[in-house]
Amino acid sequence: MSVPDPVEYTAKIGAVLDTVRRLLDSGSRADLAPLARRAVDDIVGMLEQHGDLAADLEERLDQAVALYARACAARPPEAGQLADWVLEAAFSGRAVAVADFAAALGEAGLARMKSIVDEVLRVKQPEKVEIAQRLQEEIAEASGDVDGLVAILAAKPPRVDVSLKIVRVLRAAGRHSEAIAYAARVLTPQRAGTRRLAEGRLPAEKPRAEVRLRAEKLPAEKPQQAEKPQRKEAPQQAAAPQKEDSIPEYRERIEQLIAQKEAAAYREAAQCLKKLRTLHKQAGTAEEFTGYVAELVNVHRRKTRLLAEIRAARIALPKG
Repeated sequence: MSVPDPVEYTAKIGAVLDTVRRLLDSGSRADLAPLARRAVDDIVGMLEQHGDLAADLEERLDQAVALYARACAARPPEAGQLADWVLEAAFSGRAVAVADFAAALGEAGLARMKSIVDEVLRVKQPEKVEIAQRLQEEIAEASGDVDGLVAILAAKPPRVDVSLKIVRVLRAAGRHSEAIAYAARVLTPQRAGTRRLAEGRLPAEKPRAEVRLRAEKLPAEKPQQAEKPQRKEAPQQAAAPQKEDSIPEYRERIEQLIAQKEAAAYREAAQCLKKLRTLHKQAGTAEEFTGYVAELVNVHRRKTRLLAEIRAARIALPKG
């Protein structure tokens, strides 16, 4: 099979995707899921046969998957078949988010996915465990299983970003008192540091976890200006965040932009990352930003356009 002209092929598949998008936007009653699915499968086939086209087709693949999710939501296919497709795509390394297909999967589809993922984790298939762990978390979140999601997160190695997500999950479920109690428990190890600070044995800087978690403790509560660590020589950047901005707000905005799977949105997400980096520097939590970027890149590693925009924004990507 001859290698197709990259410009010609990307234009052709782009026209198909534009047609599907316009029909979905217009509220067409046609079942567009089969057409969107064929576009996804066709792009995947081309990527497998002609790796040199990857740079041109990765973005198209993201768009095709997003359109397939929309088409499935409009006219849901059989839940079991869709669940199997999402799992196959995820275990093949494709950037498929369970949340995008949750509406079409419904309770039956999500339950089938959970059963299969739980079995993969039970037998500990080495090549699938990492992806299965991510899917387990996404399925619990999409199913609205708050207790299950909190248990999954709590079982992870202790990190501030994981603790923050637990607080956010509890808050989103309206369980504010539990969110406050959890935040207080996480902050407990910091109290010893506070005592040593009072005794003059630590530098005058708030414990890092406390700075982050205090902003998350109560619903609809903005972090007070007095709670932000004040540094005499805070780095100055042209795109410095406003005082009312917070680390969780920027992270949420970045995820929203990436979910749009558009080049312009990826570019804006990269700029938001620069502002987030400034916030972390001002809070004295630069290493948490490094960990956040590493996790972001791992989750979205197939989004070559996104990674290119992050590099263009002069943000260091993890090696390997």
